[in-house]
Amino acid sequence: MFLQAIINGVNLLRPPDQHGSKCSKNGDLNSNVLLKSRDVALDELYKSFRLPFTGAQRSNNGGIWAHALCPPKEKMEECRECVKDTIDFLKKDCPKQKEGATWSIFPHLYCMVRYADHPNQGNLAEWAWVQFNAPPPAGPGNATAGELEKAWNNLANIIMEKATRVKNVERYWYGSLLYGPHPQNFYGTMHCAPNISDVICKKCLSDGIKQLNECCCKSRKQSGRTFSVNCAVWYSHAKITPDTLLTISAP
Repeated sequence: MFLQAIINGVNLLRPPDQHGSKCSKNGDLNSNVLLKSRDVALDELYKSFRLPFTGAQRSNNGGIWAHALCPPKEKMEECRECVKDTIDFLKKDCPKQKEGATWSIFPHLYCMVRYADHPNQGNLAEWAWVQFNAPPPAGPGNATAGELEKAWNNLANIIMEKATRVKNVERYWYGSLLYGPHPQNFYGTMHCAPNISDVICKKCLSDGIKQLNECCCKSRKQSGRTFSVNCAVWYSHAKITPDTLLTISAP
């Protein structure tokens, strides 16, 4: 089941307008002690959050593990605000479940916060996908759905190869491409959690690419974003990173 949201311009000084949560169905934290440990782990996660080159942070308290993920190229203060707001949403949306994850999204920034009663980052992967897309068609240039899908696959394959390079400790990459009968800019980014295996990272990105083809390219969505606890995959016709993008010419 996917959640959908229209992305509007927001001020990072206020909470994001779009967020999505997934809460596990494998039981609850059935004591006040565990609930307190969960809240403390999440609070410590925010207090200690720094943006090293991996863009990731983790904490644990009383058998509860908490993780945060934010694009490593963003400003630390913006990521910290995103993490803070996301923790509030997560506590509200998953008040007592054993595991939960929440994603928040701004026009150029996303972050994820999750917690679990175990340290295994990958356990939520099978069910914790949240999807956002923007309904307006990719009108500029009048590109067809087939042209958009081809452009996305071309760009996605290049970004995925860069993001999963052995020496890319950030596991993050982004790029842009010109496509369509009246060439228009098209942007993409991919990001894997740093503490998962290469196999899980590549599978997650591949699954995300396929999801965006199905949900968004075929219906000519202006943008598409899909997230799991293991990775983030995003495309847009508006620039989605504050940095200079790698530009690729469409074949």
